Amino acid sequence: MEEKRWHSVWDPRVPEVYEPEKSMPEYIRDHAREMPGKIALSFYGYDMSYRELDDAVSRFAGGLIRLGVRNGDRVALFMQNCPQFVISYFGILRAGCVVVSLNPMFKQAELEYELNDSGTETLVTMDLLYPEIKKTGDRIRLNNIIVTSLRDYLPEKPVYSLPPEMEQPKVTFSNTLDFLQFLSGSPAEPVHRVDNLKDNVALLQYTGGTTGLPKGAVHTHYSLAHAAGTSRLWFNCNSDDVHMGVTPFFHIMGMLQCMCVAMATGGLLVILSRFLPEAVAEAINKYKCTFWITNTTAIIALLEWPRISRYDLGSLRIVWYGGASMPDAVLDRLRQLVPGAVFGEGYGLTETLSQGGVNTPLSRRKQGFIGIPNISVDLRIMDLKTGMKELGPGEEGEIIIKGPTVMAGYWNKPEETRDVLRGGWLYTGDIGRMDEEGYVGVVGRKKELIKCSGYSVFPSEVEGILHRHPAVSEVSVIGIPDPYRGETPKAFIVLRPEYKGKIREQYIVDWAKEEMAAYKRPRTVEFRDELPKTATGKVLRRVLAEEERVKM
Repeated sequence: MEEKRWHSVWDPRVPEVYEPEKSMPEYIRDHAREMPGKIALSFYGYDMSYRELDDAVSRFAGGLIRLGVRNGDRVALFMQNCPQFVISYFGILRAGCVVVSLNPMFKQAELEYELNDSGTETLVTMDLLYPEIKKTGDRIRLNNIIVTSLRDYLPEKPVYSLPPEMEQPKVTFSNTLDFLQFLSGSPAEPVHRVDNLKDNVALLQYTGGTTGLPKGAVHTHYSLAHAAGTSRLWFNCNSDDVHMGVTPFFHIMGMLQCMCVAMATGGLLVILSRFLPEAVAEAINKYKCTFWITNTTAIIALLEWPRISRYDLGSLRIVWYGGASMPDAVLDRLRQLVPGAVFGEGYGLTETLSQGGVNTPLSRRKQGFIGIPNISVDLRIMDLKTGMKELGPGEEGEIIIKGPTVMAGYWNKPEETRDVLRGGWLYTGDIGRMDEEGYVGVVGRKKELIKCSGYSVFPSEVEGILHRHPAVSEVSVIGIPDPYRGETPKAFIVLRPEYKGKIREQYIVDWAKEEMAAYKRPRTVEFRDELPKTATGKVLRRVLAEEERVKM
């Protein structure tokens, strides 16, 4: 690999390039042979060993084959975090099929679109989500529906707090296959239908739909194995690590950094069905979790939980975050809570997997930057006008990425693929900068850029300044029409509990006058009880922008 700017600060313990040798499901098989009794999954007190997990994965793969599912067929997962997700995911891959991971918050129309677009004919879902599938009627074609319940692997006496939906009894439905019966009735013989890591498609992961309808990013077994392998090397993970598995597995960050990394390294994956501050604190405290990949919103929610100081989170050695920038004030509070951990953030996209962009070196976090390009990744900053001229240190332009985890393209969308993949480079649509040492900072999205009186204003910069005010718990900034300036920033703020009802919006507007340039500061502030977010906690600026358009 040619010498790059960031190699001058590269950790000598981490290789600059990596070459995976096997597919993800084969790691589980290896662990089952080498340490069969080692606990792989823990779910509210229910423990599953690697031997039991490998058997379940083989049975699931064999069951799919008996149903007539062929190599390359798409199989969808419509589930919250649970052992069944892990079993199904790796069983699909082992059977040579393609995982289509659906957001469990989806409603009828969203399900119809992604199931039909992907051509999925086999679905694994949960009893509490199945009614939404029923609403689609004959508008989707599903030959096989396998239904499970959060209670299928729930112990009689759970060891920590349950979300309300887990208290409900299991429900069965006609014309569906019961998950546990499907496993018990399937052959346990070893299955391995992946014959070419670089050519066999493993994952069809849909984008969030920030620009039009969601698109399915096509990823191979090679890119999945590469992402998990490089994460293992970057974070020095091994079988002694205990991974907090609360970040949603359907999302690329939770899927790769929580589920796949744990399974690739033989670690223990502590699974929570969804985020509750008390359950996260209880689980970290009980299982002595060492590794937590999460989002900024979850960290803020945990710090705001009144009883957090009662729990010992000192076992954490790595706390990594993404989805939104981490305000300095929040990071300072996090350091006080977990003083022995290494903190950092990562940057990746659905199109690159979560390990295919930028990561903070464990040896040095640099203020104002996310980190340096990952193992085997090449990254450049290009001019915004033509996209053809590489920019120098400190100059802001579009981030483009090349590497083994970049998608093969968008599913059945050749024009959209050509728009973003040029000469092997992925044009991300994100604006960033790179310094002399190769540290990369992400400024914002091209489409979210606010133009005020001819100046460019990045929402994330304004949000970072507003976060300095002690009253601000969460904030999102968008551009709204302004007859004089063209656009002007508007801030949507969630106040910390002790400030609610005690300050007015104008107080924040006046404070901002002293903190930032006139063209950047928000002229309008709106207090909200909550901000619209994705299931992984990323604030949806486009929803706020649409609400403003409707108002106007």
